[in-house]
Amino acid sequence: MLCDVCNQRPATVHITTKLEAKAQAPKWDAPLKQHFCEPCADKYFAEMPGMNASRRLICLSDAYRNRLYDLLEETHPEVFDNKDAETCRRGSQLMREFLRKNFEKDKLEITGDAFEMLCHDFIGTRQFYDRIEEHKRKMS
Repeated sequence: MLCDVCNQRPATVHITTKLEAKAQAPKWDAPLKQHFCEPCADKYFAEMPGMNASRRLICLSDAYRNRLYDLLEETHPEVFDNKDAETCRRGSQLMREFLRKNFEKDKLEITGDAFEMLCHDFIGTRQFYDRIEEHKRKMS
Protein backbone atom coordinates (compact mmCIF):
# COMPACT_ATOMS: atom_id res chain seq x y z
CA MET A 1 0.00 0.00 0.00
CA LEU A 2 1.36 3.40 -0.96
CA CYS A 3 1.26 6.58 1.11
CA ASP A 4 -2.01 8.52 0.69
CA VAL A 5 -0.10 11.82 0.50
CA CYS A 6 2.89 11.30 -1.79
CA ASN A 7 1.78 8.07 -3.51
CA GLN A 8 5.45 7.16 -3.86
CA ARG A 9 6.64 5.35 -0.72
CA PRO A 10 5.12 2.40 1.17
CA ALA A 11 2.64 3.37 3.88
CA THR A 12 3.99 2.31 7.27
CA VAL A 13 1.89 4.53 9.55
CA HIS A 14 -1.85 3.82 9.63
CA ILE A 15 -4.36 6.09 11.39
CA THR A 16 -8.10 5.66 11.91
CA THR A 17 -10.02 8.74 13.05
CA LYS A 18 -13.68 8.90 14.04
CA LEU A 19 -15.26 11.98 12.48
CA GLU A 20 -18.16 13.77 14.16
CA ALA A 21 -21.52 13.58 12.47
CA LYS A 22 -22.77 16.79 10.91
CA ALA A 23 -26.50 17.50 10.78
CA GLN A 24 -26.20 18.24 7.07
CA ALA A 25 -23.93 15.30 6.23
CA PRO A 26 -24.58 12.24 8.43
CA LYS A 27 -22.55 10.07 6.03
CA TRP A 28 -19.40 11.55 7.62
CA ASP A 29 -20.03 9.71 10.90
CA ALA A 30 -17.62 6.98 9.85
CA PRO A 31 -13.98 6.19 10.50
CA LEU A 32 -11.47 7.96 8.30
CA LYS A 33 -8.50 5.76 7.46
CA GLN A 34 -5.24 7.38 6.46
CA HIS A 35 -2.02 5.67 5.42
CA PHE A 36 1.31 7.52 5.48
CA CYS A 37 4.96 6.84 4.75
CA GLU A 38 7.34 7.95 7.54
CA PRO A 39 8.23 11.38 6.05
CA CYS A 40 4.60 12.27 5.34
CA ALA A 41 3.53 11.00 8.79
CA ASP A 42 6.18 13.19 10.42
CA LYS A 43 4.83 16.22 8.54
CA TYR A 44 1.21 15.31 9.43
CA PHE A 45 1.94 14.88 13.14
CA ALA A 46 4.07 18.05 13.25
CA GLU A 47 1.06 20.01 12.01
CA MET A 48 -1.47 18.42 14.39
CA PRO A 49 -2.16 20.11 17.75
CA GLY A 50 -0.81 18.01 20.61
CA MET A 51 1.13 15.69 18.31
CA ASN A 52 4.55 15.96 16.74
CA ALA A 53 7.41 14.00 15.24
CA SER A 54 8.44 12.95 18.77
CA ARG A 55 5.53 10.51 18.80
CA ARG A 56 8.07 7.70 18.41
CA LEU A 57 10.11 8.91 21.34
CA ILE A 58 9.38 5.57 22.98
CA CYS A 59 8.43 2.36 21.24
CA LEU A 60 8.48 -1.37 21.78
CA SER A 61 11.41 -3.47 20.69
CA ASP A 62 10.66 -5.66 17.68
CA ALA A 63 11.21 -8.84 19.73
CA TYR A 64 8.90 -7.72 22.56
CA ARG A 65 6.24 -6.45 20.13
CA ASN A 66 6.29 -9.74 18.19
CA ARG A 67 6.02 -11.74 21.42
CA LEU A 68 2.98 -9.64 22.36
CA TYR A 69 1.45 -10.14 18.89
CA ASP A 70 1.84 -13.90 19.23
CA LEU A 71 0.29 -13.90 22.71
CA LEU A 72 -2.54 -11.61 21.62
CA GLU A 73 -3.27 -13.78 18.60
CA GLU A 74 -3.26 -16.88 20.79
CA THR A 75 -5.51 -15.46 23.53
CA HIS A 76 -7.67 -12.93 21.67
CA PRO A 77 -7.70 -13.59 17.91
CA GLU A 78 -10.87 -11.50 17.61
CA VAL A 79 -8.70 -8.38 18.00
CA PHE A 80 -7.52 -8.97 14.42
CA ASP A 81 -11.10 -8.93 13.09
CA ASN A 82 -11.91 -5.52 11.61
CA LYS A 83 -15.06 -6.36 9.65
CA ASP A 84 -17.02 -3.33 10.93
CA ALA A 85 -16.68 -0.28 13.17
CA GLU A 86 -18.14 -1.93 16.27
CA THR A 87 -15.87 -4.96 15.96
CA CYS A 88 -12.87 -2.63 15.56
CA ARG A 89 -13.91 -0.63 18.63
CA ARG A 90 -14.25 -3.78 20.77
CA GLY A 91 -10.95 -5.13 19.42
CA SER A 92 -9.17 -1.86 20.17
CA GLN A 93 -10.52 -1.81 23.73
CA LEU A 94 -9.53 -5.45 24.26
CA MET A 95 -6.06 -4.82 22.81
CA ARG A 96 -5.53 -1.85 25.15
CA GLU A 97 -6.58 -3.95 28.18
CA PHE A 98 -4.26 -6.72 26.98
CA LEU A 99 -1.33 -4.29 26.73
CA ARG A 100 -2.01 -2.82 30.19
CA LYS A 101 -2.11 -6.29 31.77
CA ASN A 102 1.04 -7.46 30.00
CA PHE A 103 2.99 -4.29 30.81
CA GLU A 104 1.96 -4.71 34.45
CA LYS A 105 2.88 -8.42 34.41
CA ASP A 106 6.27 -7.52 32.92
CA LYS A 107 6.70 -4.86 35.65
CA LEU A 108 6.64 -1.95 33.21
CA GLU A 109 5.08 1.15 34.74
CA ILE A 110 3.59 2.86 31.69
CA THR A 111 0.80 5.43 31.88
CA GLY A 112 -0.53 8.53 30.14
CA ASP A 113 1.20 9.70 26.98
CA ALA A 114 3.76 6.90 27.18
CA PHE A 115 0.99 4.29 27.10
CA GLU A 116 -0.62 6.06 24.13
CA MET A 117 2.70 6.11 22.25
CA LEU A 118 3.18 2.40 22.84
CA CYS A 119 -0.41 1.61 21.78
CA HIS A 120 0.14 3.48 18.53
CA ASP A 121 3.48 1.74 18.07
CA PHE A 122 1.80 -1.63 18.68
CA ILE A 123 -1.00 -1.20 16.13
CA GLY A 124 0.87 0.95 13.61
CA THR A 125 3.19 -1.68 12.21
CA ARG A 126 3.04 -3.62 8.97
CA GLN A 127 3.19 -6.83 11.06
CA PHE A 128 -0.05 -5.92 12.83
CA TYR A 129 -1.82 -5.33 9.52
CA ASP A 130 -0.35 -8.54 8.08
CA ARG A 131 -1.92 -10.41 11.01
CA ILE A 132 -5.27 -8.76 10.26
CA GLU A 133 -5.00 -9.95 6.65
CA GLU A 134 -4.05 -13.46 7.79
CA HIS A 135 -7.05 -13.50 10.15
CA LYS A 136 -9.32 -12.55 7.22
CA ARG A 137 -7.88 -15.42 5.15
CA LYS A 138 -8.48 -17.89 7.96
CA MET A 139 -12.06 -16.73 8.44
CA SER A 140 -13.04 -16.92 4.76
